Amino acid sequence: MSMGFSMQTRADAGLRAALMVTVSVASLTSVAMGQAVNAGTVSAQGVATSSAVQLKKADHTLTKKQIFTSTQTKAVISRQQIKAIGPAGGAGQAVSLAPGVVVRGYGGTAATARYEVTLRGVKVGWSSVNGDVERNGITVLFDGIPMNNLTSHNGQWDSNEIPIIQLIGGINVINGPGNPASRWFDSIGGTIDYVPVQPTPKPQFEVGSVVGSNVTFGSHFIANSGLHKGWSVLFAGGYASNHTFRTGTTAGSYGAPAQSNAFLGKVTHVFQGGRLSFGGYDDNNVEHRPSPNFIPTQPIAGITVTGAPTGELYSQPTSGFYSAGVPNVWFKTLQVRDYMLYGKLSLDLAPDLTFHNITWFRHGARVHYRTINYGTQAQGSANTEYYNPNSNTYGDRAYLDWKLPFNDIKLGGYFINQRYVSPYLGYNQALGITQTNPAQVSNFTLYNTFLDAFVQDTITPIPGLKITPGLAGVEYQTDFYNNAYNNPLSTTLSPNAHKTFTNPEPSVGVRYQPVPWGALYGSYAISYQNPTDNGFGANNGNAGGVDIASLKPIKSVDYEIGAKMMFDHVAVLNHATLNVNYFHDTLSNETIATYFTNIALTKFAAANAALKGFNIAATADPNFHWNMFANVGFSNNLFTSYLPSGASTPLVNTPIAYNPNVALSAGINYRMFVGPTLVDLGFLDQYTGSQHLFNNLTDQTSHQKLPAFNVANISLSADIPVPRSISSAVKVLKLSFNINNLFGARYNANAYVSSGGYLGGNSAGAVLAEPGAPRQYLASLTAKF
Repeated sequence: MSMGFSMQTRADAGLRAALMVTVSVASLTSVAMGQAVNAGTVSAQGVATSSAVQLKKADHTLTKKQIFTSTQTKAVISRQQIKAIGPAGGAGQAVSLAPGVVVRGYGGTAATARYEVTLRGVKVGWSSVNGDVERNGITVLFDGIPMNNLTSHNGQWDSNEIPIIQLIGGINVINGPGNPASRWFDSIGGTIDYVPVQPTPKPQFEVGSVVGSNVTFGSHFIANSGLHKGWSVLFAGGYASNHTFRTGTTAGSYGAPAQSNAFLGKVTHVFQGGRLSFGGYDDNNVEHRPSPNFIPTQPIAGITVTGAPTGELYSQPTSGFYSAGVPNVWFKTLQVRDYMLYGKLSLDLAPDLTFHNITWFRHGARVHYRTINYGTQAQGSANTEYYNPNSNTYGDRAYLDWKLPFNDIKLGGYFINQRYVSPYLGYNQALGITQTNPAQVSNFTLYNTFLDAFVQDTITPIPGLKITPGLAGVEYQTDFYNNAYNNPLSTTLSPNAHKTFTNPEPSVGVRYQPVPWGALYGSYAISYQNPTDNGFGANNGNAGGVDIASLKPIKSVDYEIGAKMMFDHVAVLNHATLNVNYFHDTLSNETIATYFTNIALTKFAAANAALKGFNIAATADPNFHWNMFANVGFSNNLFTSYLPSGASTPLVNTPIAYNPNVALSAGINYRMFVGPTLVDLGFLDQYTGSQHLFNNLTDQTSHQKLPAFNVANISLSADIPVPRSISSAVKVLKLSFNINNLFGARYNANAYVSSGGYLGGNSAGAVLAEPGAPRQYLASLTAKF
C-alpha cells in the first residue's frame, strides 16, 4: 500500500501547488475586478479532499479489480448482496453467498442461532453433529482482527458473534491458505473477513427496525460524525430477537426465545502520510434451544413427545415435521459473548515504504446450561450440564510494505498469546446430586503462544506477469493443565502436557494476463495448524487416548489453477466478471473427536483427507436496472485414511460427511425509478446437493445421505425521498419486504445417525434431523438522515 501512500503524497503536493497557482490567479483576477477571494477556504477544501482519500483507504473491502489482479482465489460479498438474505439474517447466512461456501444450522433466518460455515470442505463454527474433517480450519476476522479461539474444538467461533448484519459493509473471502501476508493460524481452508461499516467523510446517520415471522424483531443504528480536522468517529449497534419456528408445546407456550445485541465504535485519525484508528466491538447472545433440537425422521417405539413411555410418538411423520418436545423434560440455554479492543496504524516511512500494525485484545466467554429429564436419561448420574469456558487473547501483527519498480516486498509477522479455561459440571438434582456436589467434573486450562514471521515478494518481470513467492515460519506453543486430574469425578483423565511445533510454510502464486480482460493464475502453499484442545487431552475420558508424543500439527498442501475475466462495456453484459478454478487440498495428521451425549464418552479418530473440486463464479451488470450473480461449486472430498478409535485397520477413500457434491447460489436484481422512488426487486436461489451423514454408532461416515434441497428468497424494497416540507432531518425512508423460503420447501438442514444416547430407548441407529425453516415473512423500515 505504500505506493498508494507515496502517490497520494505526491498528489497532495501537486494539489497544493495547483491550488496555490489557482489562488494566485484568482487573487489577481479579483483585484482587477474588485472582488475578494478567501484563499484559506480553498486550501481547506484541498486538505479535506486529501483526508477523505486517506479515510477511504481504511475500508479494506475487496474490489473487483483487486480480485482480478490477485494470484489467489478471492471473492467479495457486497452490501447489496448481503441484503438478499433479509434484514434478520446474520453472519452465517450472509457468507453463504460466496463461491464454495455452504452454511447449515438450526435457526432458519435467525441471526441469534449458530451456524457452521463450510468453505471447500473445511469448516468453522458449531453444527451439533460429528464427522467434520476439519472443524476449525477457517480464520474469521472482524475488521481484520482474528475472532477465533486459538485452540478450542467446541466454540472456536460462533456465527452469532456477528448478529447484526446491518453493521457489515462487505465480506472478503480468501479460498485456501492464501499468501503469507494474509494468512493466519487457522487459514488452511481459507480466511473470511467481515468488514464493518466504516467512518465516512461526511456526517451520516441511520436507524432501522425489522419485524417478522416467529416473533422476530430487530433494530439498528449507525452514526458517523464525518471528518473534522482529520478525525472521524463511528458508533453503531443493534438488537435482534426471535422465537423458534419449531411447533407444538415448545412454540405454543415457551417459544424458545433468543436475543442478541452488538455494538461497534471506531475513531479514525487521518494525517499526511498515514492514518491511525482505535476500535471496539461487543456482542452478547442468549438463546434457548428447542427441546429436543433433533427429531427422528421416522417414528420409534417408546420415543414420545413428552419422554413418557406412552403417548404421541416424537417424529416428523407423527408429531409433525417441525415439532418439538416440552421444555420441562429438555431445556438448554446457551450464552455467547465476547468483546474486542484494537488499534491500527499505517504510516509512510518513505515514499515507497509503509509500516502497518494492528494490536488487539479479545475476551470470549460462553455459558452452556442443559437439563435433560427425557426417558431413561433422567435416571442417569448426570442429567444436567453446566460449563462456562472463557478465553483472553492479545496479539500484535506488523509488517513493512516496500514497493520497488518491479517488486512489492512485504516483511513482518505476528505474536498471539491466549489463556483458555474450560470448567464443566454434571449433576442430577432429582437424585440429590447438586451443582456444588456434582457427579462429573472437568476443568482444564490451556496457554497458547503463536508466532509467525513471513516474507513475500510480488515480482513483475514483464508486463502482465506476476509471481509471488513467499515463505513463512510458524511456531505453535501449547501448555495443557488438567486442573481436575486427581479428582475421582473427573471426566478428563489426561495428564498435563506441553508441545511446541515449528514449521516452514513455503508458497508461490503466479498470474499471467495476456489480454486486458483475462488472466490465468495458479498457486501452491504448504501451511500448518495447531491441533485443537482435544488433541492435547481435553474431554478425554480415556487416559492415554491421545498419544501426545506422536501428536503432529495439521498439515495442508494446497494448489489450485484458474482463469479470471473482467469486462467493461462488453456487449449485453456490460460490466461482468468470471472466475473458474480447480482446487486440490490434502490434509494430514488430523485428530478428530467424536462427541456423544455424555461428555465422558469421547472417541478419537486419526485421519488424512483429500479435498478437490471446481468453483465457478460470475457477476454481470448489464445496465442500471439489472444486476446478477451466480456461484456454483462441485466437490469430491474423501478420507484417504480414516482410523476410528479402537480400530487396527484404517478405512481408505471413504466420503467425508456433510460435504454436498454441488452447491449453487444465484441472485438477480432489478431496480427502477417510480417517480422519485427507487424500487428494487430481488430473487435469490440456493441449492444444496445431497451429502453423507455421520454415524455415531459406528464412528464413521454413513452410507445414508441427507437429500438435496433448494431454498428461494424474494425481496422488494423502496427508497423513498422525504421532501423537506415534511422533514428537514429525514432524507430517505427505505421500506423492504422479504419472503424467505418462498416456495415453502420442506427439508432437513442437518441430520445424523444416532448411537442412542440423545433420545435413549430404541433410538440407536435412527436418523435424527434438524428441520430447515418453513416460509418466513419479514418487513423492515430504515430512516436515513
